[in-house]
Amino acid sequence: MDALISLPVLSWLVIPSFGAYSTSLNLLFFYMTWATLVLSHPPLRVELVGCLAIRLLFYVVPSTLFFLFDCLIPSLSVSIKIQGPAALPVPPARRRRVRSVRAPRSSYLWAQVLGLSLANIVFGLALQAGVELLFTDVFRIRSALKVTTSLPFPWAIAKDIGRGYLLREIFQYYIHRYALHQTSNPLAQGHQCLHHSMSAPYSFVAHYDNPLSWVLWRFIPVYGPAVVFRFHLLTYFIFLATVSVEECLTYSGYSTVPSLILGGISKRTDLHMETGGEGNFAPWGLLDWISGTSAGQDIGDDVREELEKHDVGERVGESWDAVKGGVREGVREKSKRRRARKDD
Repeated sequence: MDALISLPVLSWLVIPSFGAYSTSLNLLFFYMTWATLVLSHPPLRVELVGCLAIRLLFYVVPSTLFFLFDCLIPSLSVSIKIQGPAALPVPPARRRRVRSVRAPRSSYLWAQVLGLSLANIVFGLALQAGVELLFTDVFRIRSALKVTTSLPFPWAIAKDIGRGYLLREIFQYYIHRYALHQTSNPLAQGHQCLHHSMSAPYSFVAHYDNPLSWVLWRFIPVYGPAVVFRFHLLTYFIFLATVSVEECLTYSGYSTVPSLILGGISKRTDLHMETGGEGNFAPWGLLDWISGTSAGQDIGDDVREELEKHDVGERVGESWDAVKGGVREGVREKSKRRRARKDD
């Protein structure tokens, strides 16, 4: 763990926080920090420790906070849960006494969910290390991800993340639908037995699954695009961070999720879990919308609501009227100048 607590990493986190530095100086410090980190540690260590830190910071920590909120203030949590009391990870004590023989299992299921979710994340890091070692030590080819001292350009980051999300949507839709739902193979049975045993999700349920099923529809759709397009490691860190935040929020079970798009994903995810997997096979819902497998509100409804919320149609109309008015005014001014020249 020395890479995580090394001076370069600490300076990367601390130096940009000082407002006295200009943007250029911050970029210089960031470049020096990144270059020092890459040159002072093996690339595989930088990759694995960085991915672990991102998973902890952007998924495990906020999921734990949500879990504690659900357990410590259940009366408030229930009011913003889509499925109400059924979505609490730990049943309240008074409900536990009323239940019969199945109560202890329901009461302590959260420990199994947390344990298996964290184990799957660690398993994914081990697979990632295995792929890198296979590429570099067995096949003697370049690493799966690009680990260099140079920094990727902002446009390159945006392009890679955009096509990474698109390929993730494709992978997750077809794997989730055809390999884990519309079939009766052992992986699908394991997926139904574990992941879909939780009809009301909370954040840790996102990675609660049979490890092999989890590899198919969680690990491959995220790591696969990075390998296909050979992301720069920093780009992959950003991609993994955004995916981690998305998973944490959309599986939280809350009806009030920041951003209408993420709120729509959260509702579709909740409905997918509640119905045992009837539709909504990919997170963003694009292929569900195209293929007609959306359950409940689809991505088109999300976009319409977002446009109506911000009065985009009215604003576009006003802007267009303003543009047309400006063009007419410009034409009139030119006509006046021409007439003035002719009179002269």
